[in-house]
Amino acid sequence: MRGTKLALLLAMSMMAAVVSAPPAAALAGSCSESGNYEVCFTYGAGIEDRLIASEIKAKIDATADAKAAGATGEHYIRVAIYNWGTDGGGTAIADSLVRASQLGVSVRIVVGPSDSAITTKFKNAGIDLVYCPDACQTPGKGSMHNKFFVIKKGDTKLVLQSSSNLSEWQARHAQNLLISRDDDLLFSAYVNYWRRLAAGTWTYDGIAWDTDAKRMIDGSNDLSKAYFFPQPSSNRVADVLGNVSACTEGNDRVWLESSLVEDEAYAREIIAELNRLAGIGCDVKVIVQEQSGSDILQKYGVASTDISCDGWSHNKLLLIDAKYAGEWRKAVFVGSYNLTDNSAHGANDVMLRVIDGWVTNRYIDQFRVLWTNPHACDQAT
Repeated sequence: MRGTKLALLLAMSMMAAVVSAPPAAALAGSCSESGNYEVCFTYGAGIEDRLIASEIKAKIDATADAKAAGATGEHYIRVAIYNWGTDGGGTAIADSLVRASQLGVSVRIVVGPSDSAITTKFKNAGIDLVYCPDACQTPGKGSMHNKFFVIKKGDTKLVLQSSSNLSEWQARHAQNLLISRDDDLLFSAYVNYWRRLAAGTWTYDGIAWDTDAKRMIDGSNDLSKAYFFPQPSSNRVADVLGNVSACTEGNDRVWLESSLVEDEAYAREIIAELNRLAGIGCDVKVIVQEQSGSDILQKYGVASTDISCDGWSHNKLLLIDAKYAGEWRKAVFVGSYNLTDNSAHGANDVMLRVIDGWVTNRYIDQFRVLWTNPHACDQAT
């Protein structure tokens, strides 16, 4: 009897603990830095995480502080953001840009559909603001879907490429930020792309980016490369995958994250490459945001076991740890691009390549976290 009572008390105690236990905490975001790179990751779950916005704000504030302290050299900030809201760190970043402008930093901004309180704030501060309701160079087609900042602070040059818009809803999603420091050619490429967005034309200062090939520009560091969109005649993601020729144990990862996948010829070409790579022994894995994306991948042959659906992931990224472009490499391709025809052929987007072991390893870690801690499909973007 005594043993029975003890067992009953233990069972009741355990039940009380389960009932009173708080819900599982959201996975904490993190930032890390090595050499010329800094990476930040958040993991969604519907709980606002302003980490990425805070990191961007810190870079803006440091530039403003340097200018205020009398630092020599150029100090300027160029921004291209698709959707800018008042929450999720949006107002804090806007206030920092206004302060930077007031302290003498040149600030110029291109936006897509954004909160009027934000755009009015910039206009009242005298900041040059360009609104692109569609892709800047092709009105009526695509969208200005970019999410990047370029910052010059004297001799320091920063490219900040994110997957995230600036809103509370976006701050509730899994996102990533890659910061590249002092890559002269990459920085110049982003600045010149920004100029073409602001001018609404692919020709700037007499130089025309009038072919797809001219919208791909090599950087200075670690085989960096920027792919600027739209590229109406190309499928750059399929091309990249097509350059993977072999996988071996320990160097066999071809992992992809995309919030959107649509049943179009563009996506089918990418899926065909994924199937080819799986066939030669590569570890192919795909994380999508919507059930429809998972269904499309399976429809065209990707195994269900190679797909995870996480409704709070807004990432757009491809990582390769395999024989790529003739050599065993670790590469990441980050940015604002989705696996849709519109993203590649109509919208303003960027895909940024970095081939650096430390950076790629951080993205491998990030992918594993999302893969092993998925959330339900179909959270709105």
